[in-house]
Amino acid sequence: MNDIRTTMDLDTVILNHGRDLIDVKTILRENNIFSKIYPAPKTVLESCSPVITVCSEDIEKIKNILEDNGIYFDPVKMERDIIWELLKR
Repeated sequence: MNDIRTTMDLDTVILNHGRDLIDVKTILRENNIFSKIYPAPKTVLESCSPVITVCSEDIEKIKNILEDNGIYFDPVKMERDIIWELLKR
C-alpha cells in the first residue's frame, strides 16, 4: 500500500551537493517520491535559494535512491511543514 503525501507532509529539506535541483527532483519523481521545490525558509538557509522538500518518513528510501545515483545530500528536518516554515516570522 502506498502512502499518499501532500504539501502538509513536506517537513524536510534536501540540500544536495553538486547536482542540479531539477535532476534530483526528476529522479525522485521517477521513483514515486512526492517532493516540491520551494524557496528555502530562513530557518534552513539565509538566502531564499530554491530547495527540494520531502516527507521525513521517506528519507531512508530517498537516501538509497540518491546514493545509487551518486547524489549526496544533507537532510534538514524542519519544525513543521514547509508552508508553516515559510509563513512564520
